[in-house]
Amino acid sequence: MSMFLEGNLGCVKCSDKHGTCVDRIPLFDFLSHEEKKIILEKSIHRFYKKGELIFSPGEAGNSLYIINSGEVKIFKLSPSGKEQILHILSSGDFLGEHSLFSSDTLKNSAQAMKNTALCVLKGEDIKSLILQYPEMGLKFLEKYSKKNIETLNLVESIGLYDVEQRLAKYLLDQMEESGSPHITLSMSKGTLASLIGTSQETLSRRLSYLQDCEVIRLQGQRSISILNVESLEQILSR
Repeated sequence: MSMFLEGNLGCVKCSDKHGTCVDRIPLFDFLSHEEKKIILEKSIHRFYKKGELIFSPGEAGNSLYIINSGEVKIFKLSPSGKEQILHILSSGDFLGEHSLFSSDTLKNSAQAMKNTALCVLKGEDIKSLILQYPEMGLKFLEKYSKKNIETLNLVESIGLYDVEQRLAKYLLDQMEESGSPHITLSMSKGTLASLIGTSQETLSRRLSYLQDCEVIRLQGQRSISILNVESLEQILSR
């Protein structure tokens, strides 16, 4: 039976040789088998096909969505329809947390970038779990803080840097994170363009220019080798 089905089912019924979805989510790593079972009984498993919206602005924010498998983008649309990606989230990440502790409706949109399985917990259940297991609250805050820092860095980057500088910063950040000058993009160039606040055509021109200047080497659709780190640093600091 295919994993990606129409409709929802309780997470307690969804398991494989690697265990249940709760076993694969770092937020619950420290819990005992019995405690994980409690979470399974309270959660719902939802499946979204590639391109399907998970939520939109104006909807009630009363649930926490935890990614079991797949990939999700969080984004905003301008009045003219231009998309700005805020986050790309994958297995173990969560979304929908902003409205858990307030009465505000959701401000952003979330869309599955590939077939995606989510564990969904009601806001009141998450609050009860955090009160019962403070370590979960600390892990929750750690991930939440990281996402906020990423958003602040994105706003700063778009406000202070031009497109070439934003691209240079992204490449340098990816190199630092991977520990290698050879980068494999985890997203399409169209998605990357939206993430750094430009068009796909402009991104392609900037990448080609950097390759012509022997700063990078493009290999296929998603592989980039950084040949001259100093040149990227100079672009960023100009």
